[in-house]
Amino acid sequence: MAPAKTERRGGKAPMYAQCRRLVLCGLLCVLPARGVLVPANAAGAGRPALRLAAAIAAALRVAPQAQQAEDLRRAGRYGARAGRAMLLPHLSVIAGRFWTATRGGQPLYARANGSRETIGLLNLSLPLYSPQLRSLARLARDRQALARSEQAQARLSVAAQVAGAWYQLALLRARVRIWRSTLRSVDILYRGTQQEYSVGAAAVLDLAQTRLLRHNAQSGLQQALAQRRAARRALNLLLARAPSAPIVMPALHPASRPLPKEPLWIEKARRAQPLLRIAARQIAVGHAQAQTVSATRLPTVTANVSYGVDSPGTPVSHDLGWEVFLGASMPIFDFGAHRDRLADAEERVAALRAARRSVLLQIRMTIARDYGNAQAAEQAYGQAVKQLRDARSVYDMTRDGYKAGTLNALDLAQAENSWLQARLQVATSLVMVRMAHTQLRLDAGAYPGERAST
Repeated sequence: MAPAKTERRGGKAPMYAQCRRLVLCGLLCVLPARGVLVPANAAGAGRPALRLAAAIAAALRVAPQAQQAEDLRRAGRYGARAGRAMLLPHLSVIAGRFWTATRGGQPLYARANGSRETIGLLNLSLPLYSPQLRSLARLARDRQALARSEQAQARLSVAAQVAGAWYQLALLRARVRIWRSTLRSVDILYRGTQQEYSVGAAAVLDLAQTRLLRHNAQSGLQQALAQRRAARRALNLLLARAPSAPIVMPALHPASRPLPKEPLWIEKARRAQPLLRIAARQIAVGHAQAQTVSATRLPTVTANVSYGVDSPGTPVSHDLGWEVFLGASMPIFDFGAHRDRLADAEERVAALRAARRSVLLQIRMTIARDYGNAQAAEQAYGQAVKQLRDARSVYDMTRDGYKAGTLNALDLAQAENSWLQARLQVATSLVMVRMAHTQLRLDAGAYPGERAST
């Protein structure tokens, strides 16, 4: 008959079991600390770390929305050049030959000079006074400026998208490291408890609890790895790389500078936020459209200089000559169509002014909310660091009690689990602090790595 297994603390354990327990406690002390202190890029030694500014710069080179905005900006530039060219002289060629029926030697077509007519003219046209063309040129310039602001907004949107994916991957990388170190420590705990149980120095409850802790650590690690793979694929897609391409993340540190006050962020947003620039440019475009409509009631003076021939029959060399035409045109009456078009343009400008005030209010509300989130994240991080110190202190005391034989493996496992949660909370709150600071920069119209405002 097999001897009954004694409780772990119910009798004197063999000497080799006590030595094994001391070694186990030493490993439990070292392994979790190693999981916290391992640098972020240790697994990817030899490859440079992908910093946030570099990730944003890489995404801006390949993002479809950034390329679309660049194409529209170029289109606006060509439109502005075409608007300026409309105010310059235009040179054209007119050439043709006409035949018309005659009756009694006279052409039936009133404008014809004869039964046959040859025209060959080199025509130079110059708008001497054309308010409408000048308004159209200004409208093209304002649209070009609007396209630049829209390009800045598109780049800012890409930067915000990349920042979210980058911080998500950084957080999951930290969680994977912590879960791996936890799995190593609880695996050693389980193996040691299993050996002690085999010689009757540990209770069956200790063995079951350590097995459950190892299963939970394995499950947590598998979930973190799956989430990390998904986050890596998302970031690689934004960078136009292979979905499974490795990414080395740099180590994150708390912000070294204090958080600027909320009014400073609002002032930065007034100067650099592309949404406000777009609203202002839209108002300018509306003004230019209203001036274009108003200019249609003003007179237009045009000068034409022609050189060539316009004669019946077959021309000869001495038929060449000059012709100068100076003309003016001006609308008189259009049944109120001009007045209504002008009123429509002015009302649209008023609506754009209201839209700009709405955008400014929305930006201020967003900055107020994100500023509060940043303050809360900093406080949460400070509290998490304190809880980490307390959890480590409890873990050390529990480990000493385990070595002294006054506490069992379940007590040590519970303390180790509290330390695990504290480390996860520190990693999460640190990423939240960095994300909150980056989000405030995005709210103000800037992003990491931006060289100059557009």
